[in-house]
Amino acid sequence: MHSTATCDLAALYHHTEEHFLTALCPLIHRYSACVNAYFADEHPVPWNLLIVLVGSSALDHSMDAPLELIRRTPLPIRVLIHQDTVEGLGEVLIGMGFVAVERTTAMVLELSTFTPVSRDSDLNIHLTRHLSEWAGPIGSAYALQQGSIAHYQARHQRALDSDQGLYHFTLSVSVGVVCALTLSMCDGVARLNDIATEIAWRGKGYATQLIHAALAHAQALGARRCFLEATPQGLSLYRKQGFNPLFEYQAFIRGAVVQAEPDGVCA
Repeated sequence: MHSTATCDLAALYHHTEEHFLTALCPLIHRYSACVNAYFADEHPVPWNLLIVLVGSSALDHSMDAPLELIRRTPLPIRVLIHQDTVEGLGEVLIGMGFVAVERTTAMVLELSTFTPVSRDSDLNIHLTRHLSEWAGPIGSAYALQQGSIAHYQARHQRALDSDQGLYHFTLSVSVGVVCALTLSMCDGVARLNDIATEIAWRGKGYATQLIHAALAHAQALGARRCFLEATPQGLSLYRKQGFNPLFEYQAFIRGAVVQAEPDGVCA
């Protein structure tokens, strides 16, 4: 029974994951029930030009076409592989020039058990449509260049303008906005992404305050569960908020491939 419930939650997690990435990516290719590829942008952000997600179902030959795509594309690529399928496939990717990087953790919170913390009166928390304010902490936390921040902001703006169920929250103090996140809603299920705090303002509980505001909003919209993908750095924070692990992803990355010029052509 527990195993069945865990599988159901994992399926819901993937549903919210697909909704969020589909809202932001102009091109999606679904190879099978558990293998999707997302082309995020033409701008060279190392981890979002091509994202390939590999789930927990038996792969059989469903990776043949994605691997051929990977061989053909010069784009930077990030592949996320479910813990149950990483063995073997990881070796193939490393043989193709990929490097194994961090593991991330899919997590779930039952909102029936959630009680928001009391809000600090000195903090200003807003549900905003002014994404230039929201984008600042995102760029700082993930060390993005200005052009990359602008492209990521534009993708969110398109999703916001087309009513894709994305909600953008900011937390500001006297100096301005220092923390931001994105809440997405899909068929009554919530997901948190882009949880970011300006580096100089970490360790003050601001992320917790903002997460609780977003979760309260999700509850008001009728959500019974909320999912997120935690980096190793954020895992303890989310555990403290009541999120529980579902499974792990192993990430592999490969940078852009420089294509050789045809014979007789000088660069």
